[in-house]
Amino acid sequence: MYIKSLFSILFLFIVLIVCGACQKSIPEIIISEQENQLTANSRVADLIRRTVLNDGSGDNIIDNANCITVKLPVTIIVNGQTLNINTIGDFQLIENIFEEFSNDDDTLEILFPIIIILEDYSEIGITSQSELLSFSEQCLGENVEDEDIECVDFIYPLVLDVLKVGESVPTTTSFFDDKAVYQFIDGLDDEDIAGFNFPINLLSFDGSEISITSVEVLEATLEYAINICDEDDDFDYNDDDDIILLNFLINGNWIIDEYSFNDDDFTKDYNGYVFNFKENSEVSASNGIQSINGNWSVDNTDINNLLVILNFGNIPPFDVLNENWKITESEVDRLALEIGSEVGMDLKILVFEKL
Repeated sequence: MYIKSLFSILFLFIVLIVCGACQKSIPEIIISEQENQLTANSRVADLIRRTVLNDGSGDNIIDNANCITVKLPVTIIVNGQTLNINTIGDFQLIENIFEEFSNDDDTLEILFPIIIILEDYSEIGITSQSELLSFSEQCLGENVEDEDIECVDFIYPLVLDVLKVGESVPTTTSFFDDKAVYQFIDGLDDEDIAGFNFPINLLSFDGSEISITSVEVLEATLEYAINICDEDDDFDYNDDDDIILLNFLINGNWIIDEYSFNDDDFTKDYNGYVFNFKENSEVSASNGIQSINGNWSVDNTDINNLLVILNFGNIPPFDVLNENWKITESEVDRLALEIGSEVGMDLKILVFEKL
């Protein structure tokens, strides 16, 4: 009897040791290397959250707000025309009406009630323009650096192994969209541990795919992606300011209304010359007797500072126009440019006026 009892105690002791060893090995199976762990308050978790939060800039042509999205479908009145906006592709209908005439005042009226989606994907019913304004005013302005990372996107599905606090067995979870990943990251507890099933892929703003093989590489890639592209956070559609400018210049003939350098006026040097900007990047200046040919282009590297680049070669007085000119004013029949406005630099001003 005593021997049987002793054997039972020894057997139970061995079982407890073995089970304890099994439990301790589970987290090591999930994430074999500590640097590949994804935890709640880590830098990489914050970067992931910023990448997958709801980007409100895509519908700025409707709400002028970078941190909220109007849930579709929605009915609006654009310059007196009623439109039913059912998909993102319908935004082009608004743009077409706005661009139909260059000398009118564009208006857009939303028919309420509507639903807006916040950055955390929560939805709120809105019943008036003033109520919508109370939310849009909380967003940052046009092209102001904000929290979301828009230059890369996750390619789905993503698969993660998750060990929740208080649990001993991991769960394998698949994610199929940004909202699901955002809610997962937002719901991570301090002691939760997660690990991606690498490799995963990101889609870059230029259409290329990036293969990610570790959390360390993912963190570095998302960090780098914060400011590598124009995030289209202005209030028009499709960020086509450079295209609008191109159409603006090639539509008509222009004269130089002002050319000054450090307050000295040299406008008379261009009296009688008519400038014609062509779609093939050629520009000519003609006074009816001679024609001076050059090249022009638009530099949209920094969408907040579109540049008009002129090059007439070494032909005076047109050679002094060979600059990367910053646009300071653009009206229906007027384009004002300048260069060297920073303190301590010589200032040149060039103003074209449409005939």
